[in-house]
Parts: sequence; structure tokens; C-alpha cells
Amino acid sequence: MKLNKLTLGIIACTLGTSIYTYQLYAGKSPQAAMEVVNPQNTVSSEKKDNRVLVSNLNDAQALFNILYKPVDKNALKNKEDLENFNKAKNSNFKFIAYLVDVLSVYQYKNIKTYKNNGEERYLVVFSHQEATISDLSDQSSSLDLFLFKKSGEGYELIAQTEKEGLGNGMREIFAQTYNNIMNTEPLDMGNKLKGFIIDLPYGGGGDEAHIPSIIVIDEEDKKIKNINLNDEIVFSAQSWGDINPKYNFSSFYVLNEQSEHKGIYDLEVFYEGENDVRKSLEHPSKIVPYNIRKTYQFNGKSYELVVEKTNSFSESSNYDGYVRHFSTFDKDGYGPIPYGSIEKFTRGDIDYWLGRGIRFYKPAKKTEEFFTWKIKGVKLFGLDVVGVKRGVCDISGEDRCGYAGDTIVIFNASVDKVRNVLKKQTFIDHAKLSSDEKGKYPELDTIEFEGKQRAALFLINENP
Repeated sequence: MKLNKLTLGIIACTLGTSIYTYQLYAGKSPQAAMEVVNPQNTVSSEKKDNRVLVSNLNDAQALFNILYKPVDKNALKNKEDLENFNKAKNSNFKFIAYLVDVLSVYQYKNIKTYKNNGEERYLVVFSHQEATISDLSDQSSSLDLFLFKKSGEGYELIAQTEKEGLGNGMREIFAQTYNNIMNTEPLDMGNKLKGFIIDLPYGGGGDEAHIPSIIVIDEEDKKIKNINLNDEIVFSAQSWGDINPKYNFSSFYVLNEQSEHKGIYDLEVFYEGENDVRKSLEHPSKIVPYNIRKTYQFNGKSYELVVEKTNSFSESSNYDGYVRHFSTFDKDGYGPIPYGSIEKFTRGDIDYWLGRGIRFYKPAKKTEEFFTWKIKGVKLFGLDVVGVKRGVCDISGEDRCGYAGDTIVIFNASVDKVRNVLKKQTFIDHAKLSSDEKGKYPELDTIEFEGKQRAALFLINENP
């Protein structure tokens, strides 16, 4: 695919009738971390020996006072800022500060905990946006991340984002970024680094593309930053509706833990489908098979393409042999399913990751009817996802029969709990689907998994 070169940040989509180009706003250098200002006097926060220490991560006011520089209403720069200040005080954004010279409003969002080498980490999340935005909803905000670790009786700040934050004010991008961070465990991005790979949707007018946001948590450098994408990395794209010509490709990716450059693992992306590879909108469309494998290496600043070859994992390019690649990647029976794949499944959508990508990972259990993978670190609406079962035609894992469409997602919770949560979040009673909903949405029931009865969503082909 020939696209303009990408630098990660805000994306501005310029969509033609049958091809898209992307220009990403790079913003200020992601190497520059957010400035930690001198705190006001608070009981629960202090700055000592160039360290930021807090005693209570749930004290939003104290955290804001030390991480930002709160605005004094009497020192506002102009009448408009005063009006916006008063408006914000009646919104969910209770905290106000200048971001450079722009009055901005802030909201304390949440805390995510995880472990790094067995030691607890606490990721505190604030959101912010310009105070001039009339709709003061956090869906049009950017995210500020602050990483703390235990220090004595309190907590010490050890890494943070640049002051512009992540998500850059686009509603869908903010929601996807926030939900992925809060509902998935950080990946091992390198031998010493954690991070996230978030599949973000962009598009409109008949074109859609999913482009990754790659976030690295670097405790040694004390920064949480995006990896720049100098070469275009697009996980999937398609044209739809009245847009011609038609193209559609998808992918799954692997972090190659055997190959590390500048502290970050190589990224392998396996594509399947068709793509428009013309050089620009001025050239005629050129739809070609897009069954390729791309290897990206980190050069210290960005991921760059170093190898491109045929994707032998693709059914389209290797119809009789691609099943041999099933169970190729061994993660001790775990399948690295992204949060977005599970969320889509509640709507009856089996995406490429859940449909095919997971099959290339060694399952925890094989039978003549199902392969089963364990899942860890993924939540859906606060519910822990612990397993995925995919139908097979036989014990070899062959998936070109009706039974292979059978899909089961398993939760570490009771049916009653999952039913109530899903009804609230999706407005669908998965335990009591209507005749119109059956076959369209997965049905909630119980299943035995690892010796326990658990709730599961079933999407089963009744007439394979």
C-alpha cells in the first residue's frame, strides 16, 4: 500500500473516492515529557529531591495540584477564559490549568494496576481538553498517563506522558485508547519495556483503515511515549458502500521476542486480502492480492520496514498449506486477543484476529470439535475474559467447514453477573435473545472451563 509517510499522533484523513491518504499531526516531540510543576502545599503530596511523592492515589485534588499548575480564577487572562472557567466548574472537568497558553480543563479518570518484574505499578489517568469546547464531555479529550510505584508508605512518580497527552481530542480515538489501556495488561514491548499496541479506526465516506498507536512505557527514561511510524503501518483497510474499486485486507501481528533493536522487539505483521497499491490519487486504481509479511524494526526513534515477503500464513496465497501454520506461535496455551476483538464479538462480529489470527497460536487444549486458548489480562466492561474456543473440522485444526465458525468467549463470572453487565452496556439481553436476535448476537449460557462453571457467550452455527 502506498501511503504518505506516517508519524504517530493525530491523524487527519483525506479520503478520495477509492483510496485514502493519511497525514498525522506529529505534535511536539514525544521525547519531551510533561513538565512537573512546583506543587502547592498539600498534606498528601510533595516534591522532594526532584522526586514527586504522593500518599494517596485516590486524592484527585492533591494529585492535580502536584502534577499540574492549577489556575487561580482571579488571575485569568481574559473574559473568555473566565467564562470558560465558570462553565467548566459545572462539568465533569473540575480541574483547570493552562496548557502552554490555552486554558484547559482536566478530569481525574481512573487507576490501572499491573506488575513489572513482580513489582506493583499504578497508572493514574487524567483526561484534558480545551476549555472552549462547548460539549465538555471526556469523549473529545486527550489522555495524560502518570506511572507510580510504591515508595515507603506512599507512591513515587516514575514515568509520564508528554503534556499534549494521548488520543488528541478525537472522540473515537479517545474512547479506543482509554478502553484498551484500562482493559488490557501492558505487553512486553522489549526485554525491559512495557506498552500497548492499540488498533485505532480512521475513515469516512466509504473508506476505513485501522492504524496502530504504539505506546511504550520506559521507566529508565521516565517517559510514556508513542513510537513514531515513519513507514506506513496499517493493520486493516477496506472500501465499502458505493466506493469503487473494492479492496479489503486484514492482519494479525506478532512481537518477535527473539529479535530486539534499541530495546524494542521487532513487529511482524501478517496481511491477507486485496489492496489498492496505486501511488497517488492521480494514478488509476490498481487492486492486487495483498498477502504479505512485513517486518518492522525500531531504529531508536521509529519503526521502519526492513523486510517484506510473501505471507505463507495466508489462506489466499497458500490455500492447501496454510493450516500447517496453525499453532506456530507458542505462548503456553494463551492467545493474545486484543480488547477490540472481544468487544466486537458481543455484537456478533468475528474479526480477523478472533477468526483466524488466534489459530496461529498454540492452543491450551485440542479436541475434534474445538481448540481452546486461555486469555489473560483482558477485561470487557470490567469482566475478566479467561478463554476462547474456536470450532475445528477435526483434530488437525482444519477450519474450512461450517463447524469452524463456532466461537465461544468465556468469562470468569456467573451468568447472572455477565447478563446484567452486558444488558447495561450493550442494551441486549444475551441470555434471552429474541427470534430476530438469535444467530445475529452471541447467546449467554454456562460452560465448564478449567474445572469450574463459568459464563460464556456462544455464537454457534446451528446448520453447518
